[in-house]
Amino acid sequence: MSLRRLDAVLIAAFAAVVLAFVIGTVVTQMRTVEIEQAALSIQSDAAPSIRYLANARAELRRLQLLVHRAVDGEAPSNRTPEIESGRALLEAEVAAYRKLPLYASEAVIWHRAESALSRLDGNLADVLDAVDRADRRAAQGAEARLDATSEEVARALSQGIDANTAAAAQLAGRIGASRQRGVAWAVEMDAAGVLLAIFAAGLALRISHEHAGALEQLHEVAERRAGELDAFATRMAHDIRNPLTTAKLALDDIQRRGDADDKIRRAAGRGSRAIIHTTAVVEALLEFARSGARPSAGAVACPADVADDLAAVMRPRAEEIGAQLEVRAASRGRVACSAGMLSSVLGNLVGNALKYVDGAVERRIVVTVEDDGGDVRVTVADTGPGLPAGVDPRALFQPYVRGPDARGRGLGLGLATVSRIVEAHQGRLGVEPAAPGCRFWFALPRARV
Repeated sequence: MSLRRLDAVLIAAFAAVVLAFVIGTVVTQMRTVEIEQAALSIQSDAAPSIRYLANARAELRRLQLLVHRAVDGEAPSNRTPEIESGRALLEAEVAAYRKLPLYASEAVIWHRAESALSRLDGNLADVLDAVDRADRRAAQGAEARLDATSEEVARALSQGIDANTAAAAQLAGRIGASRQRGVAWAVEMDAAGVLLAIFAAGLALRISHEHAGALEQLHEVAERRAGELDAFATRMAHDIRNPLTTAKLALDDIQRRGDADDKIRRAAGRGSRAIIHTTAVVEALLEFARSGARPSAGAVACPADVADDLAAVMRPRAEEIGAQLEVRAASRGRVACSAGMLSSVLGNLVGNALKYVDGAVERRIVVTVEDDGGDVRVTVADTGPGLPAGVDPRALFQPYVRGPDARGRGLGLGLATVSRIVEAHQGRLGVEPAAPGCRFWFALPRARV
């Protein structure tokens, strides 16, 4: 499977993990809402309804007892307030029950209860009227009718209690079922999430290993290609330089011969200059290839001494363009680098500076050597035109990169060579604008004595 497809599968796996946990959370919340609604219905409807209906039935029986005592006992007129009080208590319990919502099964039952309660009120009025008139026979007849109606009311109240009890039991069953379904869903989603997470982790580990393997292969290929390029550049430089040197010697000999025709000497001069340029290009390629090599073990040099020697060699060239080349050595510290490598780095920087101060109003190049913590820092400052606007200073140290106002016919390998040598010796380098001109610098670690 390709890395791109593995990445897509990994993203899908993580998305599935997130989806599993989201679904588990949503289902759990839904079950929780169902349980809360069912529990609230039991608490605020079924349980109070059962209590009010049971109280109403108890008050109904108490009312019957008071009526019997009033009809059968002595001083029946004294029972009237008690009967009226009992009827008021019964009405209070019924009124409290009527304020609660009815379940579907209660509607028909309550219709019958209301009809029976209405007849109960009429029977009770007949009993009280007969008792007040001391008509025992009429009172007993009204009592018998009241007893029959009371039984009908009691049955309706009991049926209401049963209906609410059944509704509460059904809600309790729903709570249990919702809890079980919620737990089952949670367990299933958690298990799916864990399995998907394990799968995603394994896939991520596989992708990581494959990425690491691919990077290692690319690194090996890059190193192999770099080695091949270095070997090719070195071989080509040697193979080309030798015949070019022979050709230049021959052309120089023609130029020195007094009997040679002027036209031939001019042609030989052009050929000699072309060979000089070609030789310079070949030397740049060779130096660039060699700059990738590891530093020589135990190599030590003094940047100030190398700067003095280089200035002595390049000062005649500076005088040809009317430039001043100066070395300011504030440090004589030594660095872990060979004198040849230091000379290559400084030669590139000073050579560039000479190209750019040519034609400037002020033509001065200053090489400064100073301590910089645990390093020795070398700066080459010039009074040339400076860095062009919009140029990335870091790009100047890349191979084959030249600025928009670059002078000469180089390949853009000089600063790249400087960068490779400095970095190979664990050093630092950079470029800074100056007024006028610019400053190229590099710093190398001090040598351990």
